[in-house]
Amino acid sequence: MRAIRCGRGLGDSLYLQAVVRHLIKTTPESFVVRSDYPDVFRPLKHRVDVTPFSRVVDLCAHYAARKSVVGTTQFEDCLYGVGLLEKKAEVELRIDWEITDRGLPWDLGLYGRPIVLVQLPRAPMGRTDGFGKELLPDCRVIQQAIDRVRDRALIVQIGSGVPLFKFDHIDVDLANKTSVAQLLDVASVASGFIGYVSFMVPLAESFGKPALFVWSARGLRGSHQFIRQITPKKVLQRPSSRFVVDDWPGGKHDEAFHDFALLL
Repeated sequence: MRAIRCGRGLGDSLYLQAVVRHLIKTTPESFVVRSDYPDVFRPLKHRVDVTPFSRVVDLCAHYAARKSVVGTTQFEDCLYGVGLLEKKAEVELRIDWEITDRGLPWDLGLYGRPIVLVQLPRAPMGRTDGFGKELLPDCRVIQQAIDRVRDRALIVQIGSGVPLFKFDHIDVDLANKTSVAQLLDVASVASGFIGYVSFMVPLAESFGKPALFVWSARGLRGSHQFIRQITPKKVLQRPSSRFVVDDWPGGKHDEAFHDFALLL
């Protein structure tokens, strides 16, 4: 069995799950997956052996080395590392999730409204040294998006970490209260996602759900090249994912919020 990895984060493991899903579907091979998020690979069952993250692998399905490459997305750059870029049309960013804890989705369903997941504002990439802090957008713009849809949707906050901004009108706060499996349970029944660049992008896209992401203008103009290269064009894979930049005129925000609300 060959060992394979992506990066270390939850979003990286979601990308990796989709890559390995395609590999085991198209080859008889099984794999050792190096990830700290074994729950993400539950749908692959007996075809993978998940062990803690390590950089010692045979295959690296990571996007980091191709940040500056124009014309591909992050997910497509994961495919490049395992020789699948030429077959990108065949490899779907998708997870075939089966609910593990029916109680939580059932409880949310009792409200009788579409569920919109909102990401807890936290230090980007989980960094404690401040690197990448400019990736966190002006959260007042995210609040405006919440306000636009809250009359028609159940607003559920998810994520983990120390909150850097407190949203109003959160109906159910699950931040720091779910396992990874429960997070995937809730995501599987959600109707939409609101957040910023983070694990929320591959989470929404793995389930093929409408998503609205607020990008930080500070990040796009950041002093560090790595941060500047984290652009909507590079990160977003599916047409169901839309974005606004936090310093755009309010009218452009309103139009995007309106269009997102219509998808719920």
